Amino acid sequence: MDFGDDGATEAVGEATGPFADWEWHVDLVEGVVPREVEELLAALVDRICDLTESKPYAAARAAARFERAAGSTALLAGRMAHNSLMTWEYIGRAFGCGPEQARERFGETPHDADQGDEGGL
Repeated sequence: MDFGDDGATEAVGEATGPFADWEWHVDLVEGVVPREVEELLAALVDRICDLTESKPYAAARAAARFERAAGSTALLAGRMAHNSLMTWEYIGRAFGCGPEQARERFGETPHDADQGDEGGL
């Protein structure tokens, strides 16, 4: 395994071999969203959708708050995944984008580097 370069790893993209074993391990250990999180998200989405019938402005405000929370949570999750040695390819896959887009979205910016630990999330 070449952890910094998926393309250099033997049998990348194959159904068997070291890369497939690693992908299975990552999916098993890191990639399964806990059921309670899935249920909470579904319940929140359902409740906001229900609210659109009786109180559309309140639904819009709730959706806007959800959107802001999701954005900051995604930034934290993406950066922590990278800090935990996940590759940009895996992070991109989780967010439905490619590795370069993941690096652009979640990589450390020059401003972050200047802040050090004080500028955290």
